[in-house]
Amino acid sequence: MNSTTDTLTFTVPLSFEAHSLAQKCRQGISNQGKSEQVYLNTLAVYAVNNYLRCMGFETDWEQSDSHDNVAIRIMDVADLTVKNIGKLECRPVLVDAEILQIPPEVWQDRVGYVAVQLNPALKSATILGFTRDATDEVPLSKLQSLSDFLLYLSELEVVKSRQKEKLPNIVKIGQWLEGLVDSGWENIDKLLKPQQLGLAFKKEMSVTRGQPIDLGMQIDKISLALVLKITSEPHSEEIDILIQVHPMGEITLPEGVKLIISDEFGETVLEAISRDEDNWIQKEFSAELGEKFKITIAFGDSMLTKDFEV
Repeated sequence: MNSTTDTLTFTVPLSFEAHSLAQKCRQGISNQGKSEQVYLNTLAVYAVNNYLRCMGFETDWEQSDSHDNVAIRIMDVADLTVKNIGKLECRPVLVDAEILQIPPEVWQDRVGYVAVQLNPALKSATILGFTRDATDEVPLSKLQSLSDFLLYLSELEVVKSRQKEKLPNIVKIGQWLEGLVDSGWENIDKLLKPQQLGLAFKKEMSVTRGQPIDLGMQIDKISLALVLKITSEPHSEEIDILIQVHPMGEITLPEGVKLIISDEFGETVLEAISRDEDNWIQKEFSAELGEKFKITIAFGDSMLTKDFEV
């Protein structure tokens, strides 16, 4: 269905589906100029979406402003979200145009701008090239090629992936009270024995979740569970946090398990160390909304640190 030409453009047939989407997007818009703008923008996004999918990139049009009924009515927007890369602006140009026009309202939050030439009958769209520059007018003759475009997107994908790997996976416990519990945090009755629950959790809290802790130990293998219990008074800016470390599959902890709570800069503020025959160790404190902290579990030469935000 799609084909490339010798000049490294890419032509996408504008099918009945494309025009149905465009018609749906402009439905209810009485201003003729605005209606035509939305229609052409939708066709341009449709073409780029098909092209990128053919090239192996994942897109999410539904998460783009150009798929939002309110946004397209108040802005001249033709964006397409490319997963793990960012937003591309897909600007339609007519056959006799020599300039790619980019409205100022889309100069932010874009990784690039793609020129999409629509034929007079609107039966096909040809992707001409792209620019990284956010400026009001770009001569079509100055556009970068599609081969450069694909290389640019691939490089961005690698950079974004590396950045994501470096970012700490922050557990946002402040949202737990709203029912938004991070994945991997289970109800504690799935982790601990019934007799452990009776001993350690006499105090009622609003939300209690836990998860197994893997310290990567090969010789002194122990199984631990990290448990967080949080509560907040109505209209309070603070959350009470109780942090516990329990053995899994056993009743007592080995001696020397450390629970360390530090601030977002790594400075230790609280610490607990298990003694012989301790059933669990714990620390309790209060934190304000938006405050960040770290929890470190250590035993011997092994340790694991997790980042949290209230």
